[in-house]
Amino acid sequence: MDVFFAGDDADAKANVSAFIESLGLRPLDVGGLEMSRWLEGGGPLLMGLARHGAGSYDIALSVDLPG
Repeated sequence: MDVFFAGDDADAKANVSAFIESLGLRPLDVGGLEMSRWLEGGGPLLMGLARHGAGSYDIALSVDLPG
């Protein structure tokens, strides 16, 4: 499962990335703190999809990386 995160502090992002990996998840850095507003919209997006499209709350967003 993927975990998206954003921030402006490189050291903090490295720590967060390592923590996410320690949980067995894949960290995906989406950029600076200005991107956090777009990440916040993911929650309502998933709730709407669960109620009106997927039919279940057992869903997640993921990214397929080439290669």
